[in-house]
Amino acid sequence: MMVTFLFLLVGLAYADPGEITPDFEMIGYNTNIDDPKYRLLDNVQPTYFHVDLDVYLSESRFNGIVQVDVQIRQNLTQIVMHQNVVAITGVNVVDANNQPVNLQFPNSFETDSYYEILKINFASTIIPGQYTITISYLGRINENPHDRGFYKGYYYDGNEKREYATTQFQPYHARKAFPCFDEPQFKCPFVISITRDANLSPSYSNMAINATQQVSTGRVRETFLPTPAVSSYLIAFHVSDFVATNESSRPNRPFQIVSRRGPLDQHSYAAEIGMKITEVMDEYFDIDYYDMGQGQPMKNDHIALPDFPSGAMENWGMVNYREAYLLYHQNHTNVLDKIFIATIIAHELAHKWFGNLVTCFWWSNLWLNESFASYFEYFGAHYADTSLELDDRFILNRVQSALSADASAGATPMNWTEVASNPSVTAHFSTTSYAKGASVLRTLEHFVGYETFQKALRYYLKDNAYGIGYPIDMYNAFRRACSEDPTFQTTYPNIDIGVVFDNWVQNPGSPVLNVDVNMSTGQITITQERFQLSGTVPDTIWHIPITWTHGGSPNFNDLKPKFVFTNKTMTIPNEAGHRWVVFNLQHSGLYRVNYDDHSWEMLASQLRRNRTVIHKLNRAQMTNDVMFFLRAGKISVRRAFDVLSFLKDESDYYVWNGVLSQLDWVRRRLEHLPRAHEEFNTYLLELLEGAIQELGYEERANEAISTTQSRMQIMNYACQLGHEGCISDSLEKWRQFRNSNNYLVPKNARRYVYCTGLRYGNASDYQFLFQKYNTSENTADMVVMLRTLACTRDNASLSHYLVESMQNDKIRVHDKTNAFSFALLGNQQNVPIVLDFLYRNYAEMRQSYGGQARLDVCVSALATHLTNFEHIVAFQAWLYREQVALGTSFNSGVNVINSALNNIRWGNNVAPDLFTTIRNRNASATISVSIVLLAVALVAHVFQ
Repeated sequence: MMVTFLFLLVGLAYADPGEITPDFEMIGYNTNIDDPKYRLLDNVQPTYFHVDLDVYLSESRFNGIVQVDVQIRQNLTQIVMHQNVVAITGVNVVDANNQPVNLQFPNSFETDSYYEILKINFASTIIPGQYTITISYLGRINENPHDRGFYKGYYYDGNEKREYATTQFQPYHARKAFPCFDEPQFKCPFVISITRDANLSPSYSNMAINATQQVSTGRVRETFLPTPAVSSYLIAFHVSDFVATNESSRPNRPFQIVSRRGPLDQHSYAAEIGMKITEVMDEYFDIDYYDMGQGQPMKNDHIALPDFPSGAMENWGMVNYREAYLLYHQNHTNVLDKIFIATIIAHELAHKWFGNLVTCFWWSNLWLNESFASYFEYFGAHYADTSLELDDRFILNRVQSALSADASAGATPMNWTEVASNPSVTAHFSTTSYAKGASVLRTLEHFVGYETFQKALRYYLKDNAYGIGYPIDMYNAFRRACSEDPTFQTTYPNIDIGVVFDNWVQNPGSPVLNVDVNMSTGQITITQERFQLSGTVPDTIWHIPITWTHGGSPNFNDLKPKFVFTNKTMTIPNEAGHRWVVFNLQHSGLYRVNYDDHSWEMLASQLRRNRTVIHKLNRAQMTNDVMFFLRAGKISVRRAFDVLSFLKDESDYYVWNGVLSQLDWVRRRLEHLPRAHEEFNTYLLELLEGAIQELGYEERANEAISTTQSRMQIMNYACQLGHEGCISDSLEKWRQFRNSNNYLVPKNARRYVYCTGLRYGNASDYQFLFQKYNTSENTADMVVMLRTLACTRDNASLSHYLVESMQNDKIRVHDKTNAFSFALLGNQQNVPIVLDFLYRNYAEMRQSYGGQARLDVCVSALATHLTNFEHIVAFQAWLYREQVALGTSFNSGVNVINSALNNIRWGNNVAPDLFTTIRNRNASATISVSIVLLAVALVAHVFQ
């Protein structure tokens, strides 16, 4: 039934009203509201929007008038639009001849605050045709950025606090600024007008200013050029005293960075990389960004906002960013943040094609926007600057992230048909739509080849420009491109690329390929199943493009799949002999690989003898995979740590990044066993020692960016574990920083140096860094300081830090919940202080952190850190005592208790095998197995 109705809507989107058949008219809708009432039918289409706002920034309010031309496609007695403004003050409707259309009296219009809609009720049935609706209303500028819509932020110019107002409309917040058809399928041109105080800077919107008018003393009205056809969630405007720098030397290709006045010297890097990325994407898609204005000149503004609830937003012509994600300072922005600036700019620019030019029909197919932006986030920036190594980094940040999320039994598919209400829309802005979708695209690019992949995307964009896209449009674009590629036809006969693509889009979760090698015959048996950490595994089949090689003649660079695996199991012939095999070369496919025990043994041996025979991305895959297999009970503890044993000689960033977080996952689940925890820390330090010696404590001239990052992650963890050399070097750097006004801690070492300085310092060290935080002009560096301030072991200082997270307005609203999490991460002994702070201040936290959802985030952050049974009991008592007052945080707290107990049980179950295994690496271990097992047994008894 739903499928039939969807195809009906698809057809209507392109139907001429004069061609509607009598059969269709018999359906007899008298409204354009759908069921559920969050949604609208497409029998009313907006064709042109005028939005006129009279903004009073200091009063956090505005008056608005919208005038929208609509095409009505069938007889109606009611038109429904979305709205979530303060009050509608008037509505009138005229027809194509400018004649008034009578509205019902009384109740000419009504609003519904639950579904956030406006119903315009007509006195009698109106027939298909063109109409113009004018609505006057009152609006608020939200003072909490987390409320989104048209909201207010602030910043300091010296000691003077200044305000600005900006927008965040995705996915359904445009209705807070003006009544509209607030779904992605409704696209039309918009003309925006803003009236503001004359003492502010010119306002910003999607397009350039077309006209400026002095409307009264001290009031200026700016009207912007018409936008191209665009969805309401992509409309944006900004009222402030910000200033812009235009780094482009070509008048017809402007590129502006906009910010408060203080950090103007931090604009250059974003402009430099942004202009390169724009040119790369122009060429790749064969559609010039600056030609997208449908007759109007496009601009390319990028605005840095002190307060922004999202990371960035791809509004056409005016992209909003959190300040730390756009502004770069040579002396203060570390390499991690530099990379993030490049990738987030690439992500938002890619949206100009995927999302803006062609828009997903509904949020259930959000992947048509976000998966492509997440893909080109890496490859668009990579083509602009190969030194950032973003092609390889994609495996860590997208593929491994996707596989981690898909390991949950509750993972959702890329096409999630259950998206209907506002909460479900928000939930689909997830790893599935971003990282998983991007990883599927990377799999397909290797499958069809670079040129065919590019051609398919060009077909999709050009065929659907300024309109909406459906998955079938994407599949057909790939079918067309593959049909023109003779090598695809001969290599994969009878393979329908559209079917392969849709298989990945519709299936929730991701597969694991189980590989069993018969060394006598050489025959390889492969089976596939969905990989889950727990729960009943559904019987799902993927169409998996397969790459593999073997130890007899290893070739890790042939990423062209040999075949597509579409069955539950199959056999692959291979030469007989005692040799290892590796599947999923360079982790080019979105699947894990689990080998039979003997094959893992051979791979472990190869890695110890000469790890570089196996590509670094496969080493990264193997280490990450075995840790997940360990968590799922799919591999023995002994074999998993046998595979990991080569890490003592490994310093590669990619390999360590994929496994370090998983090793820490195990470590945290042993915290309730102090001696066991201590021995595992010793084991980890032994593994890290080779990398520490190889990398050293100082950055070298012209070293690869991944080497710098490897040092950052290794030293941060080593210092945390108590590595003497790391601590000694960090304390020396910290002392120089404290004692010399001319010394700056190297920017890429600050996180572990600052943390170590405070961890081994006193209250004066905390106050020193806190003062640096309050006077900094670089927000990325401020985030580093905010994180490391929580490393103090001075209880009074930590308490001060937590109170400041509520009361200090230098800590931005989007960083307040981060500060709470940083306090938990700083030191294990912080947990009682943080818990006490939560118990006493949760109501104020909810208010100052930005609302109930932010308190939920803080409560949920406790799950990994409640490793003491007394803390769990006390937390549970508090939770039930405050159940009503906590609201939805009560449910978050119940989940925390369940997670904490499961973590402890997991640690109890794995500890005996784990410590037998790691002790066997070193016969001189000083803690007996019996002590460890006794501790495990005692704690396990407590938790029965």
